Amino acid sequence: MSASANQYYKVGVLLFPRADILDFTGPMEVLSHVSHNQNPDDPDRMFVTETIAKAPTVRANSALTISVDTTLAEAVNTLADYDMLIVPGAPPSVIQPMVESGTAEIDLIRQFARLSAPTSEKPRVLFSVCTGALLLGAAGILSGATVTTHHRAVDLLREVCCRFNAEGAPQTIAVYKRYVDSGPICGGAVRLITAGGISSGLDATFHLVRELASPEMAGFVSRVMEYDWVAFKS
Repeated sequence: MSASANQYYKVGVLLFPRADILDFTGPMEVLSHVSHNQNPDDPDRMFVTETIAKAPTVRANSALTISVDTTLAEAVNTLADYDMLIVPGAPPSVIQPMVESGTAEIDLIRQFARLSAPTSEKPRVLFSVCTGALLLGAAGILSGATVTTHHRAVDLLREVCCRFNAEGAPQTIAVYKRYVDSGPICGGAVRLITAGGISSGLDATFHLVRELASPEMAGFVSRVMEYDWVAFKS
């Protein structure tokens, strides 16, 4: 069901050194177009994004330095204010050490997934792109869910989930798709969306816009961005 015209979503974008740039800037671009084109003269936006990282600045994939909006320490104290958390991926040399060491980013993901939903009509959304799904797997929150990631990391995602899912919990089903809307997880507190490699994050974001705003808005923004969103045509 589409959201009302004045529905508001605060979106946290979780960053870390060498995060893949398009994994997070793609979804941010789509959501910004929705907010702008909904009512350009209204200062209230449907999606308001904030970047989150350990340090005040982060260098994404050795090419883009970002001054973040909120530090991890600050975000932990205001986590309940966020309606959506976007988790990008990165090269395996970055993601795998994070998985092994159980970083603060993984702990933030776990805490977000276990927050209670603001209302039944507005569940929180946890959204990973590419190998960002491995961080979700390491948080131990994907048991029983069908998920996806970059096609070269599907087997690794299965292994990570087997390691970190609670003992006796239903197994995670990892598949190769552009994106998967898994619906509610963690007792219904959060809606899970996982996308495949890089550009798949755009498709998943348009899917969310179709669901949270309207099919018309998703189609309009895809035309404005000159992005050939196949799912909209089907």
